[in-house]
Amino acid sequence: SSMTEDAAVFGGLKNMVDGLANTYQLYDPKMIAVSTTCMAEVIGDDLHSFIQNAKDEDSVPRDFDVPFAHTPAFVGSHVDGYDNMVKGILEHFWKGQERTQIEGAINIIPGFDGFCVGNNRELKRLLDVMGVSYTLIQDASDQFDTPSDGEYRMYDGGTKINEVKKALNAEATL
Repeated sequence: SSMTEDAAVFGGLKNMVDGLANTYQLYDPKMIAVSTTCMAEVIGDDLHSFIQNAKDEDSVPRDFDVPFAHTPAFVGSHVDGYDNMVKGILEHFWKGQERTQIEGAINIIPGFDGFCVGNNRELKRLLDVMGVSYTLIQDASDQFDTPSDGEYRMYDGGTKINEVKKALNAEATL
């Protein structure tokens, strides 16, 4: 979203190439999720093509996961943007994959929740007490509690990529 006048006119491809390369080099992430901002949507930036071009320029490895979603600020609300990003991540990992249903396994997408730290923890506690096999998609309950103690870590907790991949096989999604 750091777009100068030339990016606003000609598109944000250069920003995408540089941003993915910098993020990959500085933080050593497992994946980089990309969403748009208002300006990128107004000028019609094509995230799929931009990500492919960035991979062609070796910003990130070709097989590196870069799920994306269009999240224009002028359509819906922040809740819609959240939903679009979750959908973009699931589509990224599930597209073209063979589904083998796992009986009794469920996915729970709690939705945009400003109180997720307490709510997700309580939801997980209740599901564990009941012995439910579940994947909590987008579990941010521990991430907001990552301490500032001098030890570098991006965030604690969260739903792991392999859990998201496996969630394709759940019997149901709530």
